Amino acid sequence: MIGGTIQLPTNTYKLVFGLILIAAAARLIWHPSDDEQETPPPIWLAFVIGAAIGILSGLVGVGGGIFLSPISLLFNWSSAKTAAGVSALFILVNSAAGLAGNCEQIALLPTSIILWIAAAALGGLVGSTLGARWLASIWLRRLLAVVLLVAGAKLLFA
Repeated sequence: MIGGTIQLPTNTYKLVFGLILIAAAARLIWHPSDDEQETPPPIWLAFVIGAAIGILSGLVGVGGGIFLSPISLLFNWSSAKTAAGVSALFILVNSAAGLAGNCEQIALLPTSIILWIAAAALGGLVGSTLGARWLASIWLRRLLAVVLLVAGAKLLFA
């Protein structure tokens, strides 16, 4: 919610977050294995990183899972499947809080928003089913890397 109230120059946040996303994607591409032992973070660090992700999410107007998943994987805090599941809820909560922090924009949302919500819910259902039942962890990491590359490129070049 705090991040949603802060207005940064568009070029500044696009550059910074585009580079962060591409760097995270590169790390996942060059070190795709999750054979290492998972080690949960200290609780204080989890709160600090969660707060930072929440603010960043509000600043750029995206759900926090785009930041949470790579961080969780890069520091071996969870498996790819666990990161995917946790990030889905995180994205929902942070997106709702970001909208609340920028509530004057809610009146400007298009009427087709209901269709977008339904499409996102359907995509989430299909994606979670694929991830939980059929895709190996390495493929989830590769797909995440692709998503991060696309999101980073969109921020840098759109």
